[in-house]
Amino acid sequence: MKNDPSRARRLALLRWALLAFAVLASAAAATVVGFAAYLFSQGYTGGGDPQSVAPLALPLSFLVLVVVGLPASFVCAGGWIGYFAVARNSRKPSK
Repeated sequence: MKNDPSRARRLALLRWALLAFAVLASAAAATVVGFAAYLFSQGYTGGGDPQSVAPLALPLSFLVLVVVGLPASFVCAGGWIGYFAVARNSRKPSK
């Protein structure tokens, strides 16, 4: 396959799109993990008040981390893997 400018241009556009996607996915994953950490910390600071919602915050933090955090982390990892694969292929000269 020839190394024509249109192929290089398409790879460059794909690389930038994957970079933007990976950065946004990383920000989303960091936000979810930060929110889960916030809920986890609220679970310990609620005190012994039976009317407090804080005892629910501890299990809710694990639920948020498992249900939303793990898929967000997988999407983030997939975005970065795709970006690095395209970046590696765009640097290689094709034969």
